[in-house]
Amino acid sequence: MYGIFTPPELPQGFRIQNLVSLDPKNRQNVVDRVRKIERKAFPSSEAFDFDAELKKKNTSMLVVTRPDELTEVVGYLVFLRMRKVALLHKICVVEHMRRKGIGRCLIHSVLLQLEKGGCHSIQLWVDEARSPARELYQSYGFREIDRCVDYYGPGRTGLKMQLSIEK
Repeated sequence: MYGIFTPPELPQGFRIQNLVSLDPKNRQNVVDRVRKIERKAFPSSEAFDFDAELKKKNTSMLVVTRPDELTEVVGYLVFLRMRKVALLHKICVVEHMRRKGIGRCLIHSVLLQLEKGGCHSIQLWVDEARSPARELYQSYGFREIDRCVDYYGPGRTGLKMQLSIEK
C-alpha cells in the first residue's frame, strides 16, 4: 500500500483535469501543447504518439493547466489501464515548474482514481539516470522489480517499478 501522508497541493491558480473532461474544442490545443513539452523534455527516440495512444479506450491523460488558460499546460501524465494493473506511460512537468509539487499532485491524482476503480497496482519504466523521477516514485512507495540494460538506448538502463494500490 502506498503511503500518502498529506495530499500535495498544486501551485495556486492551477488545476488537474482529465483530457476527456475538457471541451472537445480545446482538447486538440492541449494535446498540441503537450506534444511541444514532450519534444523539449525527452529524446526523440522516446517520443510518444499521442494521436494514436489517446484514441485507445483504456488510455487516459491528466493535464495541469490554469483554468482560464487551458493552453498553458505545465504538466501531464499518461497512463494505460488494464484490468487490475495500470501502466504509467509518461509524466512530465515543464522545467520552470519542477520541484513545486506538480509531479506529486499528478501521481496522487492518478493513484486515487485507480484505487477507486479497483486497480491493484501501477507499473512504470524509468531511466536509471533520471534521479529526480526515481526519487519521486520512491517517495510514493514504488519499488524496483526489474532492470533492463540498454532499455532506453545504448548505455541507458531502464528500471521497472511497481506500486501496490490495493486497499
